[in-house]
Amino acid sequence: MTRLRTADATMGSVMTPLGLRTFAGACLVSCCTLALLLATSPWLSMVWDEGDTIIRAAAVERRAGFEPALDANDRLSDSEAPPLTSDDDIWPYTTTREGHPPLAGILIAEGMQVAPAWFDPLTAARFGPMALFAVAAGAMFYRLQRDYQVLAVSLMAVASLVLMPRVFAHAHYATLDGPLTACWVLAWAAFAPACRQWRWIPWFGLALGLTLCSKFSGWLAPLPFIAWTVLYRDRGGLRALAVGVPLAVLVFVLLNPPLWHQPLSGLGTFFDLNLHRGARPELNISTQFFGRMYNLDHPLPFYNTLVWTAITISPLLMIMGFAGIVGAVKRWRTDRAGALLVCQWCTLIIVRALPWAPPHDAERLILPSFAFFAALIGVGFGRGLYRETLLKREKIVAQGWTKVAIAIALVAGLLDSIGYFPHGLSFYSRLIGGVRGATALGMEPTYYWDALDRPALDWLREHTTGDEKVAFAAAPKRNLELLKRWGLLSRLPSDPGTFRWYVIQRRPSALQAVDHWLIEHEEPDFERTLSGVPLLDVYSYDKYARALAATH
Repeated sequence: MTRLRTADATMGSVMTPLGLRTFAGACLVSCCTLALLLATSPWLSMVWDEGDTIIRAAAVERRAGFEPALDANDRLSDSEAPPLTSDDDIWPYTTTREGHPPLAGILIAEGMQVAPAWFDPLTAARFGPMALFAVAAGAMFYRLQRDYQVLAVSLMAVASLVLMPRVFAHAHYATLDGPLTACWVLAWAAFAPACRQWRWIPWFGLALGLTLCSKFSGWLAPLPFIAWTVLYRDRGGLRALAVGVPLAVLVFVLLNPPLWHQPLSGLGTFFDLNLHRGARPELNISTQFFGRMYNLDHPLPFYNTLVWTAITISPLLMIMGFAGIVGAVKRWRTDRAGALLVCQWCTLIIVRALPWAPPHDAERLILPSFAFFAALIGVGFGRGLYRETLLKREKIVAQGWTKVAIAIALVAGLLDSIGYFPHGLSFYSRLIGGVRGATALGMEPTYYWDALDRPALDWLREHTTGDEKVAFAAAPKRNLELLKRWGLLSRLPSDPGTFRWYVIQRRPSALQAVDHWLIEHEEPDFERTLSGVPLLDVYSYDKYARALAATH
């Protein structure tokens, strides 16, 4: 029976010189990716959910019943601030609050232990998630190199991953989606050898288990492996799944102390919290999509996932990605590696298109699909670069316009990344006219409070004196607490004092009547813009008071 890997089907138990070179290249890719993430992290502001995730992570080991290796106050507060506490139960994950699994918290807590002392506090908190993402980038390089044995394909895939501004931004953050994407990629990379050799199955089970522990959507990760195995009736894949999936569930239970004594009831609570969010109004979050508001009661149109893919990836890279998809589908009988990539990519693309899927957070809820689309860009690049199929040993290198088009695609992607940095989460491609064109068509220019960056915080501190403080429209409370502890914000809205400023994020789905009035009738005292599009406005509190009086 034909195995998954088509271009390197004879790998034995001893690593060959080719395997050693590929492994060394993967390590180099991981190191370069981590260096790039660390170098750019100080420029990226704290985003929605990041403060809450960091604060919960500080209590992970203590609330699990162990002596904490991480003293939260050493990293998260100054010497005079009272310790941060959480209102959660002993384990602030899985069976409490919204039911998020614990991997992000574990990565943050452990990463902060090993992060150098000279890291700024936010970069230290991000170190674990960034390191895991860097490992996944190396794994992507390694897997594609073993599958296709074309260096250009592997490098193009990793370059495309880094050149997707939104993915690159999420790769930094101490939140759930970067680790979910990384673990899903690691599970995909381990599946091919697990189909051939028993010794790889535990690694596949571990990677898949970490995917389950990343976010509830990670429980969809087994589906593409199952679909591929059924499609090819592959016995090796069936064996890997039969052993790997139970191992993955075991890993999930082991990383969740509340499940140790009552695994069935605990899992029932976990699934109930994640599948019935419509019953909790505070979790029914709206989003604006082409000028209309959507939430759980008014689902996004089914094509929203393809739209998000099309408008948040540079056009030429998007064309190469779809060329990779078409090529893999056309050659599915021989290109099993490409077919597995397509299965991985379309899983969240299809699930997010279903009417009961959460509509909020734009590309965030389908972030793993972008990683696999990057791998498909590499495959599409290879099909454009070579006249013959990638699976044949004799490949004729194309000349002329193909190489020019590829070079233009890379340069355009690089320019997009530089042009939008550090506001990568506001990136829209030229296909929709950039952030300006997208905003004119009714898309949200910003979403995650990433425009509350160093320049904005510096301006607020410089223009706030004495007992003056700042009011924020729907800002994440935990983010503000950490910003104060790290000396980036002078006072919290709850502190004693007089309000001097009122800050609005230009996220249409979160704007209230008073915010709309301010935008229409008053000039902001300070504004953060991108390509002429406002992302964040600061108004004097007197203007806010006038707006409040006019709207009530």
